[in-house]
Amino acid sequence: MEMKRIITTASGFDYSLHYKIWGSENLQTIVCLAGLTGNSGDFKYVGEYLAERGYRVAALDLAGRGESDKFNNYNDYNFEQYIHDITLFLKDIGCDEPQSCDWLGVSLGGLLGFRLAGTQNSPVRRLMLSDIGPEVPQFDLDFIAKVIKMDVVYDAPEQAIPFMKLALGTPYSRGQLNDEQWLYFANVYLKQRADGKYIRNYDPDIVHVFEKEPLGANGLWEYWERITQPTLSLRGGLSTLFPVKIAEQMKARKPNDKYTITTLDDSGHVPSLYREDQVEVLYRWLMEN
Repeated sequence: MEMKRIITTASGFDYSLHYKIWGSENLQTIVCLAGLTGNSGDFKYVGEYLAERGYRVAALDLAGRGESDKFNNYNDYNFEQYIHDITLFLKDIGCDEPQSCDWLGVSLGGLLGFRLAGTQNSPVRRLMLSDIGPEVPQFDLDFIAKVIKMDVVYDAPEQAIPFMKLALGTPYSRGQLNDEQWLYFANVYLKQRADGKYIRNYDPDIVHVFEKEPLGANGLWEYWERITQPTLSLRGGLSTLFPVKIAEQMKARKPNDKYTITTLDDSGHVPSLYREDQVEVLYRWLMEN
């Protein structure tokens, strides 16, 4: 099921947010939020796998990504606006009560998960983070900003696949995928322009606020120390964005069995979550917690 919701931004205009749902309404809900340039399509394999095992999975396109509208004013691409939009989204899917959903956040989606889980009467019951911590090395932030600004145009999604595969074995590897998954990734990553060409499936103006406040205005360690929910961190074994030392500091500040770190060796930033062996890690943790 796919739905859109009309909301009003801080700039005062109506726009639509798109989200996808897998599974039945009366099931336990897992809310998924993608990384900075990702969208709800990133969670197709997670959604299908977990829906078959008794969960409802809901994945949101933040404004300027996927099928959601973009902002007229690029200054609206900020953490306060994202939280505002997520709050309305959670209400729309019936997950606005304390501990009413589980949260799976990839990169930016994890940063927003920190903020939600670390608040009083949080709607988050269990927190799953994919390759993100309360600190990110400046080198990685600078690299991401450069990549966002790159202007890429393809005649067909298939043309992007060889370039995507160049990341294999690097700190930004999604991990090994089969041919079907690579093609799916290309179709999620790109959208068709009016002239028939294919471009990236996000508004390039998201870079402006990212360059000024990539992690938001407030320090995230404070949120981390307030989080009491069971938490899973997936870490790409090749990732430099979520280095081992940050994961170890997170564990040191949570000296109990409520924090689990799992490393996916052949991935960097970020694991695709397309492969069954990766999604099984999430499912097993949910079963145990």
